[in-house]
Amino acid sequence: MKILCLLDGVVKPGDRWLWKYLPSNNDELDFLVTSGAADRFQKWGKLLNYYPVYWQSGLRALLKTRQTPYDLVVAWEGKNGFPYAVLRSLVGQKYPPLIIVAFNIRGVIGHFLSLARFGLRSVSRVVVFTPVEVEQYQRLLSLAPEAICYCPHGWYDPMVWYDPEKVHKSDALARAGKFILASGRSYRDYATLARAVEGTEVNVKVSGRTFNLAGIDFPKNMETTGWLAYREFQDYLYESFFYVVPLQPIAHAGGDSSVLQAMSFGKAIVAARAPSTETYIEHGETGLLVEPRDVEGMRQAILHLWRNPDEATRMGKEARRRFEENHTIDKLAQRIYGVALEVTCAQRG
Repeated sequence: MKILCLLDGVVKPGDRWLWKYLPSNNDELDFLVTSGAADRFQKWGKLLNYYPVYWQSGLRALLKTRQTPYDLVVAWEGKNGFPYAVLRSLVGQKYPPLIIVAFNIRGVIGHFLSLARFGLRSVSRVVVFTPVEVEQYQRLLSLAPEAICYCPHGWYDPMVWYDPEKVHKSDALARAGKFILASGRSYRDYATLARAVEGTEVNVKVSGRTFNLAGIDFPKNMETTGWLAYREFQDYLYESFFYVVPLQPIAHAGGDSSVLQAMSFGKAIVAARAPSTETYIEHGETGLLVEPRDVEGMRQAILHLWRNPDEATRMGKEARRRFEENHTIDKLAQRIYGVALEVTCAQRG
């Protein structure tokens, strides 16, 4: 197949993205990569500083697919695929088939559901990373059952790329550090975390965007690191005792990538209940789940693991085992490729 991939970030020459993890695959890949989007604001501020470049990229994708006979277009996340989908619907483009992976309705788009329904008319398959979103989006977006599916998320294995001298033994991943780590920007609730650890002996480090941290009165035992570069974040995650995902009340995916990264490093996780955390964390086995904005519940969960390192180690090892079984990047690649084959075969039929 000849496939166009819509991504953001950096694609190095020779990189085959998910297709890198499909042995003996000979698909021809082209990439249209969006760069330069500055995620400095939240909510409506994104309309001015974040989303415009994705609409420009959507127009480029429309022109490219009208000039080149692709068999398939695969977009990572709605920000890369949705603008192109809207433009496809405007001009009536049905071919090549379009798959949007890691799609969800959150942020500004939740206020424009009519536009979302219009754009998704031209999408062949929407892939979501939590089961609850399947039924939810069928209802909200008038999607046919065959137009949406759940695939378990996957992530890169640090055993392969991080530092073999550090992580060649599984017990090294589960060792107890001197601090716990929280990170991320989307729908994080660091104010609840600050109140939960205030007055305790727990040392906390937090990596978030400026808008995540504004106005929070951090206790002395809670340190902000600024927004860490990816490799720096991995170093902090490796050194941490366990990982915390404090989330606001949300009804869509959020925090799943962070959860999987913590699992890949063999870390137990304390998290607020949400579709993603309930999908990827088993309460009492790989981590502890608390209700959103429950200060006392989060405090007790954090103290339980902090004061019971053997329990944290046990959960971390189990998290690592489940990561290896279900959530590596090669397993994600195989699942997404299965969806791609279904969609292209249906189009031909």
